[in-house]
Amino acid sequence: MKEDNSFVNTLGAVFKRDDLRGVYPEAMNADVAVLAARAFAELCGKEACIAVGYDARLSSPELAQAVCRGIALAGGRTVELGMVSSEQLYFACGQYPERFSGGVMVTASHNPAEYNGMKFLHAGGQPVTSEELSKVRRRMVELHDIGVPADAVVQSESCDLNEAFAERMLALSKTPEHLPSKPLRILVAAGNGVGAKAFAPIAKRLEHEGCEFVWLDEVPDGHFPHGVPNPLLPEYMSRIGEAVRTNGAQLGIGFDGDADRAGFVDENGAEIIPAQVYALVVQDRRANWRSAEKPVVMRNLCCSQLIRDLFQDVAEVVDTPVGHGQIKQLMRHPRYCDRILFAGEHSGHYFYPEFYSVDSGMLTSLALIRRAQRLQSEGKCLSGVLSEWRQNYCWSGERNFELPSREQVYAALQDVWGKLQEIPGAQRIEIRIDEALGLPRAFPGGAQYDPQAIRFPDLKVVVDHGDSGWWCVVRPSGNEPKLRLNVEAWGENAQSACAEMTKQIASWLG
Repeated sequence: MKEDNSFVNTLGAVFKRDDLRGVYPEAMNADVAVLAARAFAELCGKEACIAVGYDARLSSPELAQAVCRGIALAGGRTVELGMVSSEQLYFACGQYPERFSGGVMVTASHNPAEYNGMKFLHAGGQPVTSEELSKVRRRMVELHDIGVPADAVVQSESCDLNEAFAERMLALSKTPEHLPSKPLRILVAAGNGVGAKAFAPIAKRLEHEGCEFVWLDEVPDGHFPHGVPNPLLPEYMSRIGEAVRTNGAQLGIGFDGDADRAGFVDENGAEIIPAQVYALVVQDRRANWRSAEKPVVMRNLCCSQLIRDLFQDVAEVVDTPVGHGQIKQLMRHPRYCDRILFAGEHSGHYFYPEFYSVDSGMLTSLALIRRAQRLQSEGKCLSGVLSEWRQNYCWSGERNFELPSREQVYAALQDVWGKLQEIPGAQRIEIRIDEALGLPRAFPGGAQYDPQAIRFPDLKVVVDHGDSGWWCVVRPSGNEPKLRLNVEAWGENAQSACAEMTKQIASWLG
């Protein structure tokens, strides 16, 4: 049977590095969802029982039902969790591995309202590998060519895990010995995603510990009337900062659309960038580390020099590729699994070994609430802890550059390296397979760089003078002709150095 090239092209646009995402209904629709769910259920094995959840997007209920149908076509059963956060689905699969063979979350995370997508995971919170995702894609093409039966008997039941999830989150969060004498006011923004719905049972319990909550855009609304909730968007964080100042809160929390990520602002409404969030969490976790062995912390290729400067003497700092699938596999590797303390990405994903080695915006929110409680009981505030870091480390944020074609993406990467390697002291860092692990991580690279010929073309260049320096990362998007740029500088002139290098590299990228 002749392969349908239009369908193959559709899948090429929908399949990303770790999940599926596309515009609804042109690319991501019920037909695609049925095939993807059926292929994934086959991957999970005969008579698989799969948890299914969905976010607040207008198309999500329809796609969730299509997912249930696809699982039924594979001979599997479904447990419908309803509208939940992604990490509530992670909780289901991680906490009840004997019940759930895997999970499917219908979400497009932080993408605009017209998008939707799917995330997959195995029992125990085990990530779906890139090889398995490729198998799903190939199987979808086969199933499409064969044709999908019109009807399927869906074996499904409903399950509400909201309260169990809240109890688990709080059990993993240590209450401070000394609570502040006056209430800690916290602003929680959901951006009309599912964050407030998922966090509400946790907040209710925290109210008994002297926390007071103010809610912003808490009602789920797939139109996202105030813009897509994304902690990497300055306008989203600025709105949260303004609400914190208006309401006199000591901390602001802003969840993304499916609430597995959270952004934060201090009592002045100033953003606490992801590297600083990472540092605050690891400081507390390192203080509670009881093993004689040195703990491991993992940061991805775009994470701050601050992490290395703070923790290189008290932990093994492992640099990872960008992408949660790769990080989760490294965390679970026998070399690291007994010593892993924490892992994080520059995008605001934070990974907890005690939470099935998956990401949790909720646990990170609890960690910052606990830190703010302790500080308030001491008559201090978050901005005081952050002031030195903010002065000495400056991050550009992530900037995107569209190019006409994939070939020009590779040409631009090579051109940027050609210019950067002329700078004295420039050291290229590359991602490649660690033969001892069988998994990719970061290593020093040489002068020879051909992005089109290597598996991991991400380009990182570091110029380190000790007390000062800068780095940049230029990396291609997984499926689009697009480059993403991150720059950081540290030292006495961090602000000006970061601005200068960002402007220079941006001019090379057009």
